[in-house]
Parts: sequence; structure tokens; C-alpha cells
Amino acid sequence: MDKALEHLLSTVVQMRREEELLEKEEDVIKVSETVSAAASIYETVRNTLEYDEEHLLRRNAIRRVLKRRMIDAPAMEMAGKLLKELIWARYLPNEKVPTRMIEKVAGILEKYRLLFGTLESDSKDGQRAYEWLLDVLSVEIEYVLGPPCIDEALASFAYQELLRRVDWQTKTLPTEERDLQLYIAIHRSVLKSNQATLRYRILTLYYPAWRKAAPGSQVVKEIAMNLVKVIDSVDHQIQHPAQDEMFRFIRRHAIVFHLLSDIVTDNPEAFASSLMSGDITSIDAAITKAAEARYSSFRTKLTRVVFRTAFFLLLTKSILAFLIELPYELLILQSTDYVPLTVNILFPPLLLTLIGLSVRIPKAKNTARILDELHAIFGQGEEFSLIFKRKRPWGRGALWWVFNGFYVFILVMTIFVITSVLRSFDFNTLSIAFFIFFLSLVAYFGLRIRNTLRELVVVDMSRGFFGTVADILFLPIIRAGRWVALRAPRVNIFLFFFDFIIEAPFKAAIDIVESWLAFLREKRDEI
Repeated sequence: MDKALEHLLSTVVQMRREEELLEKEEDVIKVSETVSAAASIYETVRNTLEYDEEHLLRRNAIRRVLKRRMIDAPAMEMAGKLLKELIWARYLPNEKVPTRMIEKVAGILEKYRLLFGTLESDSKDGQRAYEWLLDVLSVEIEYVLGPPCIDEALASFAYQELLRRVDWQTKTLPTEERDLQLYIAIHRSVLKSNQATLRYRILTLYYPAWRKAAPGSQVVKEIAMNLVKVIDSVDHQIQHPAQDEMFRFIRRHAIVFHLLSDIVTDNPEAFASSLMSGDITSIDAAITKAAEARYSSFRTKLTRVVFRTAFFLLLTKSILAFLIELPYELLILQSTDYVPLTVNILFPPLLLTLIGLSVRIPKAKNTARILDELHAIFGQGEEFSLIFKRKRPWGRGALWWVFNGFYVFILVMTIFVITSVLRSFDFNTLSIAFFIFFLSLVAYFGLRIRNTLRELVVVDMSRGFFGTVADILFLPIIRAGRWVALRAPRVNIFLFFFDFIIEAPFKAAIDIVESWLAFLREKRDEI
């Protein structure tokens, strides 16, 4: 058996044993179930507005709490309040977290205190470093609360398997950077690590001693003295020009490792026994069952994301209609036509819903291809290699100008046709502008939602004749939507309202209520 695969199996077994030992822990942190219910409802409502992977929500919550509570208070006090808030919101189980965890988290907070102390808060670099350190700190605390041992073992296995199969047919990615870019792409695609997680992972690659470093140790002082250089070096690798291409290249095969992880985690003993005995039929059956579960889970998640995004669009468009469009018609045009208003409000969410729910998975063909790749990985099938080529950008010659001119022409003609059709339905200039603006955004977000299918599909998804025609007609306006999305204000006003207006007083009120309930329990016990 491959050593990396054997390590994955042993890690799963070891983590199960540690979970059983944790259940016997007596000295644990306990909070009131009453206030926990209120905090949990708040987090559920708030998280409907945050478009992030579910496995990142706890880390995001840790970061929010740290940012709100990052004051010059003792580390033990901050650690205790942080853990209590996480238990309130049910990111951690009540009466399951050992009190010794407070001391562990306090040690991490104390280690970062020196780094935060070196920042110049008024400078641009200081603000950037502050946000960067919050990212890394929140990930490190998350890893202490729930060590990602299985994820690390899976990423290590995927890295070794893919590294020996990648055929680097490119000269634009230097040889010395290939391994790290592959590592980052695997963590992005297989583990779905976000930027904050990647920053911590690469930092610990550069400084392996950081994970167990004590406050004031040599490695902490070294990073503190070179913090800007460290940040620049880490972020350069994450934002490498070749990384997005590498990520898309690896993402197509991530499902193979996801399914392997599913069956290993579900029953490591049965998997090891089947592999050692050469019983590939049993493994294939388990993989097929896990694939069906992934397909079903994807459909459920996709439906939830589509309807949540559609609701957000409906809410945003309704607010804009009543704040801008309706006053414009009443005060400037001095007439009101409710048809354009209604269309502008309902069309974006309905179009997004249609785009999202039309996604289809080629289940049988895809599962067969996944099994072929796993057979090769297990040494029981035909080997395969993965050719990585970087796409060469078009030069600045005459053909580049012709193609871009045609591209702009299609965009202009698309807008002209849409405008003409809307004019025939008595849309005014502002209504047309809003329609085109939201159409481009919906087309872009709809395409992004459909592209989540690539996390599951290994086989080629041929666009066909109609797909090619659709690309010619709609890709320019989709690109326009992407341009708008990337340059629009990144502040979600609803999240801002929750995080800076509601959260602090709400959590303070919960703290007071829990203290009051504890006081009542104490008086009741005295009786």
C-alpha cells in the first residue's frame, strides 16, 4: 500500500480514537442553552448573507470576534470570551470543549501580540498587515479547536499522486515554483481553502517552527522584524499569475480525492481490507455510493444557493426600485409605469433561478471516469498523466485588434437590441440602465454558479453548437458583469449592518443575560 495512503488511513483511525477520549473529558466549558439558542438564530440569519463555504463559517466567526474584541486585555480573558461566543453560536458543542483549551488559545493570542504591536495603524501597510494577521490568527485558532489532521493527510496524498503524474509542458512557470503552485492549487481545490487559510498554510511552510512557537521565541521575533517581507512573499505565491490556471487544472480531478476521503473516513478498516485483498469490486461499489451521495448533496446545496442569491437579488432590486426608480418616474418623468418596475424587480432573480436549476450532471459517465482514475492510483488499472499547459495570451498584432473589435461590436449590438426591445415596452432610460446592469451581473453570477459543477465532473463537458452560439452572443455581456462585480464596492451593506451595528450590543446583551441566569442558579442552589 502507498505510504501516503497508509498515512491517510492511520490518521482517520487516530482521530477517531482521540474523539472518543475527548468524550471522557470532565472539566468542560458550559453555557446557558437559552442564550445559546438566541445566538445560534442570529448566526443563522447572518450567515444567509455571507457567500462562503460552510466549512469556513466557524473560522469567519472567530475572525469577527477577534476583530471586535482585539483590545489590550489579558490573553486568558480574551480566549475565554472567544470560546464562550463560539459555543453560544453553536460553532462548538456545549459541555464538550475542555477548559484547558482556554490556555491553548491564550498562548496563541499571546504569540501574536508581539506582531500586532509592531504595526503602524495609521499607515496603509499597517492596515494591510493588521487584516493579514487577523486572517492567520483566526486560522491558527480554528486549527487548535479542530485539528485538520485528516485534511492534511488527504492533501499530502493528493500532492504526491498528482506531482508524479503532471507533465509540465510550459516554460512560463519556473521549475522552482511548480511544486508550491501545485501545493496551493491542491489546497484550493481539494480542501477548498480560502485566502486566509492559504496564508497560514504557506506561512507554516516557510516557518515550520511557527505552529509550536512560544510567545517571544526566536521565530516570532524574526517574523516580527520582517513582517512586511513575509506578507509580500506569501501573498506573491497565492496571487501567482499561473495559480488560477493551475487551480482549474487540478479542480477537475479533486472529486477523485473527495470520494476516496469519503469512503476512507466512513470505514477505514473495510477499505484497507478490500485494498489489501485486491477486492476492487467492493471499493468500486463504495465509491459509486459515495458519488451518488455527493451528486445529491450538490443538488441540494445548489438549490439552496440559487434561492438564497435570488432572494438577495429580489431584496436589493426592490430597495433600488423604491429608492431610485419610482422617485425618478414621479419627480422627473411625472408619470409611473408599473410594468417596467415589476419586470426589473422580478426578472433578475427569475433568470438566476432558471440558470442555476438547469444544471445537469452526467452521472454514469462521470462516475466511470472517476473509477478509472482511482484504479490507476491503486495500481489496478491503466496509468494516466495530466498535461499542464499555460494558455498563451493573444499578442498585440493585427488579429488581436480584429478579435477585440468584433468582441466590442457584439457587446454594443447586444445592448442595442436589448435597449430597442425594452423601448418598445415603454421602459425609460433609467429602467433600461438598471435592467442591463442587473442582467450582466445575473449572467456572470449565474455562470459562476453553474461552474460549481466543475467540482464534481471529471469528463469533458462539450459545449456543442448551441453552447458555442451562446458564448458568441452572451459572453461579452457576461464579461461586462464580471467587470462590474470586480469593481463594485465590496462592502455588503447588510453584513456591515449586522457586524458593526447589531453584533456587538447583541453579544453584550447575551453576556449579561447569561450572567443573570448564573446568578439565579447560584441563589437557587443556596436555597
